[in-house]
Amino acid sequence: MDINELRNLDMQTIGLASLGTRMVIFAFVFVVILGGAIYFFTLPQIDRLERLEREERSLINTIDDKQQLAVNLPQYEAQIEEMEIRFGELLQQLPNKQEAEALIDDVAQTSLAAGLSNRQIQPGNERVHEFYAEMPYTLVIQGTYRQLVNFISDTANLPRIVTLHNPTFKPHGAQDREQPQLTMTIQARTYRYLEDGE
Repeated sequence: MDINELRNLDMQTIGLASLGTRMVIFAFVFVVILGGAIYFFTLPQIDRLERLEREERSLINTIDDKQQLAVNLPQYEAQIEEMEIRFGELLQQLPNKQEAEALIDDVAQTSLAAGLSNRQIQPGNERVHEFYAEMPYTLVIQGTYRQLVNFISDTANLPRIVTLHNPTFKPHGAQDREQPQLTMTIQARTYRYLEDGE
């Protein structure tokens, strides 16, 4: 086989070329056909196989997760039932609208019982949430440090939920060294459940 023979090859007389030339042409055509088959048929199938294997692993993980949930289903159901009972108990601690308005009176009475002087009780804007409403009140009360601490402690013991936020203390008037008077500004928040239609 000669390189010149390949250069001067005529498609009309290819059958008359030498055996070596015909073998090179056959090998070239075979490689082109084989490469085309691999490129157009095998590579897409390999990609599809890899994608399906990833999908299979994902599905197996999903099945494992769901099987784990199914095994623990009775415990989860018991937990949900317990949470619903506890949630109902907590909701019962939330007053209705009338009780919530009376609750601030309880807070005021608690401050008086602690020996404090109520200077101001100012209601804020009610904030409505998903199933409850938050009713803030700003309290300005005066007394000794011990009386203020007792008030905070007694407020925590009220039968309904009242939370105290952002306390600030300032000295008030002429100070007695034994029992200095303080003015405390604090935000009390009461909560009530939303009744049907609210």
